[in-house]
Amino acid sequence: MRKLVLAFSSFILFVGCFSIDTSNPKEAYKYWAGVEVYEGIEIMNGEYYQSPHFTLEYEFFLKFKPTKKWWNEFIVINNLEVDNQNVDWSAFTKLPKWFKPVSNYSIYSKNNDFDRSRYFIEEKSGICYIYETVGM
Repeated sequence: MRKLVLAFSSFILFVGCFSIDTSNPKEAYKYWAGVEVYEGIEIMNGEYYQSPHFTLEYEFFLKFKPTKKWWNEFIVINNLEVDNQNVDWSAFTKLPKWFKPVSNYSIYSKNNDFDRSRYFIEEKSGICYIYETVGM
């Protein structure tokens, strides 16, 4: 029994001690979404970092051009609303140099004081930015 507990503990320690850190946009999307990039989505830039903790903690940045259908479904599935919070959502993170949504973007969030994630779309061009963080 003691060997079994030691083996299990070693396995958990081994599996839970590696971070994921990529600035490859398609890899970042896959780590975040759990699937390859869908046809019709143009990935322009992306970064993904997942901490080595046994709990899920990650930070994700993406610049992309999805289909209108994809974006609209994403908003509904994630219960996002037009952001009405007057908070500095980026105060505790270092944004990549390329992550620069301008003032004519619509900003979506869960309108929750505990969630700093933000989702941006420039309606005319269809260019979107995602900043999503969980547990960080």
